[in-house]
Amino acid sequence: MKMEDAINNLPGDLKRVAEVIGLEAALTLADVFGGGYLVIPKCEGILKEIRNRKIRELYDAGGITIRELAWKFKLSDRQIKTILSGTDEEIHPTLFDIMKKKL
Repeated sequence: MKMEDAINNLPGDLKRVAEVIGLEAALTLADVFGGGYLVIPKCEGILKEIRNRKIRELYDAGGITIRELAWKFKLSDRQIKTILSGTDEEIHPTLFDIMKKKL
């Protein structure tokens, strides 16, 4: 049986999971978490931190105003000022690097 056929024969959401992460990884998830309820959070926090770091980087390099940053990132001037003045939650460097590659 071909891999594609094996994936097509999986039940429910496991088929979609296998299409995304591969058959072997999907079967491992099913083995460990099967029959339970698994919530997979979105990576919004990490993506927000990457965006905020990019805003700080551009601002610190000079040549771009708060207004220009607001336009570029579709945020308000106030949000940009808050990002530039605040300290965000630190994200583990490995997670940061993986998510940055996805942008």
